[in-house]
Amino acid sequence: MQLSSVFTVALSALNFASALPLHRLNTSPALTWQVANFNTGCSPGGCVYNFNITGVASQNTPGFQTHCSGTNVQDDFAFCDDKHVKAKVVSQLYPVWTVHVQHAWFQGEAEFYAVGHANVTSTQKNFTIPVTEVYGVA
Repeated sequence: MQLSSVFTVALSALNFASALPLHRLNTSPALTWQVANFNTGCSPGGCVYNFNITGVASQNTPGFQTHCSGTNVQDDFAFCDDKHVKAKVVSQLYPVWTVHVQHAWFQGEAEFYAVGHANVTSTQKNFTIPVTEVYGVA
C-alpha cells in the first residue's frame, strides 16, 4: 500500500512540475557578434582569412562594425580595421576553423575587453560569435 502511495505522489509532483512556466533569460544583443562574408584561402605557405564583424552597442558597451583579415600562421591576434577589435583564426581539422575575436574599449581610466569565439566550416559565410568573457582593468 505504501509503494502505491509514493508512486501516486511522485506522479502528481511530475504533473505539477510540467505545468510550471519555463523561464527564459533575455540575452543582450550586445553579447552576440554578427560575422558576414567569411572567406578563407590556403596555399602551401599558410592560409589567409577575411570577414566583416558587427557588434551592437549597449548601455555599457560601444558598438563596432569593421573588417578583419590575417593569416593562420600568426601567433597572436591581428588588429582589424577598427583598432579596438582584434581577430585570430586558427585552422582545425579541415574544413573547421576557430574564429577568435576581442573587442576593447575605454571608460574613464578603465579598459574593458569582451572576448568570443566560434567554430565554423569554410563554407559558412555568415554566423554569430557569442561573447564568452568580459573583463576590465583599472
